[in-house]
Amino acid sequence: MPPRVRVRRNVALPAPRVPDGGADAPGVTDPAVGPPAPPGRRRVRMLVDVVDRPDEVDYATGLFEERGWSVRPAEADERPRAARGQRTALVVEVRLHGARLGAVRTAVAEVERLVGQAELGAWVRDAALVEHERPARTTYHVHRTAGGGGRPSRMWTWLGFLDEQRAVTVPAGPGSRDAAEAEVTARPLGGRDFVPGRHALRVPGHSDANPPRDETPRARRTRLAWMTAGAAGIVLAVVCGMYAVRAEGAWKLPPLVLSAAGALPLGRMAKETRDRGRLAQWAAGVAGTSTLAAFGALAGRDVSPARLWAGMLLLGAVAFVGTGVVLAVRRTLFTRHATWLVPLSVPVVWSMVRWLGGQMHDEYLDRFDIPAATVPAPALGAYLAAGRPMALALGSVLAFVAVVGWLRHFHVLARDGGFRLYAAVLTTLLSVAYALTAVALGAEHAGRSAGSAAGAVAQRGTDPPDYYGLKGHLVCVRPVEAGKPVPVENGPLPTGHPVVSFGASGDWIWLWDPARRHEPGPEAFAVRREDVQLLPTENRSPGTCPAP
Repeated sequence: MPPRVRVRRNVALPAPRVPDGGADAPGVTDPAVGPPAPPGRRRVRMLVDVVDRPDEVDYATGLFEERGWSVRPAEADERPRAARGQRTALVVEVRLHGARLGAVRTAVAEVERLVGQAELGAWVRDAALVEHERPARTTYHVHRTAGGGGRPSRMWTWLGFLDEQRAVTVPAGPGSRDAAEAEVTARPLGGRDFVPGRHALRVPGHSDANPPRDETPRARRTRLAWMTAGAAGIVLAVVCGMYAVRAEGAWKLPPLVLSAAGALPLGRMAKETRDRGRLAQWAAGVAGTSTLAAFGALAGRDVSPARLWAGMLLLGAVAFVGTGVVLAVRRTLFTRHATWLVPLSVPVVWSMVRWLGGQMHDEYLDRFDIPAATVPAPALGAYLAAGRPMALALGSVLAFVAVVGWLRHFHVLARDGGFRLYAAVLTTLLSVAYALTAVALGAEHAGRSAGSAAGAVAQRGTDPPDYYGLKGHLVCVRPVEAGKPVPVENGPLPTGHPVVSFGASGDWIWLWDPARRHEPGPEAFAVRREDVQLLPTENRSPGTCPAP
């Protein structure tokens, strides 16, 4: 039995809105050249054939409108050429988020899934991605005119300290300033009048009074390609400068020549030269790449190119993972309920960090055969110990989530109702994987640190390095009463060479004997604190303690 789909019954089929003067009157907007889509939304317009029965048409209309899609009857020039008498055509506009690539396929699949789920007599005949032009706009700020007109006044104006807190946005172009002045003069919005003698208009330094009017989608993609090439040219110029300062002889020439590879993209990106000829763009680009190469040469004296490449790769990885995570979690159950999920998860994560830090302390002391309960360990050290493995585990999980986000952005993953079950299963698996990875990394790091510390003590006779609050010291054990037997657990009591003490939290103190490192049996022993004296070692090189 198919799942029940809620639709609004007895809904009249919407008809195109036509002014009183008819379809030819001014104000009629062609659907193909309508207003631009909201940011981040793709519009796929498709022609859907529906059984020509009132109940089927009403059912299909309500079904599509429940998803937030616009539905209208097909006009004469949109109807199928070989239409059958038992069918009618509807124009459905599906709106979805994600990349341009694969949007049509995903929209058609979602409509067909919805039609099949509702057992509706309809099928998709034609589908196309709708891309509207985006006219460029310029924002002008109203400011007071400064007396004198000198350089300090111009600088004061450019910094925005004379702004009247009013801004107007108009279509970009050579006459945009006149249009903006006419707009602010026409009305005293908010009680702020514009007096031509006392006020003027300015464009912020980060804006552009005459931006490129790349309104078509193809022109926008071309501009983004040039911007990407310009960004790559900036990085290439800096890296080539660093290599040039380290090269010798004629090997300095190749990186210097290669540093100018991004000159033309840089010249096209600059608003001062983008409307000029290629010669001006090349000149400005070469000047910019030369400056960047000189900066790279200065920085290359202290930073090696390998470290720079590693930093750039790390920055690229952070950008990839961060963007992918945003693409994966936006418009999901997590973002809709983040206001209570995040505060609820804080105590859970906090307790997990404390527990993992304690486990790492236990694993570290277990290498020395010392019970963790007998050693004082600060709580802050436990949190610091768990920070590294949890960060590494979180990074691995976020990398996987980022891949899922990019797949979702390019419509590789399903975007229908089945995605919710997939997301729930994925979230559960990731949570379990995160916890297990953090525990495994923490245990491995603690064991490796303890092993290296034990080796340093046995071979070089030095104190083991501190491990997140656990501080070990080489000491010599001397009985309080000479000649009197001392109760020892895992004895005998070594008095001729130093042992390692991590402190004690009770009446008994556990000490690690480096001499037992390769012997079978326990390597640590315990004595009562009132029975022995722990003296710091004075001469560690021989590895012996002075006789009592």
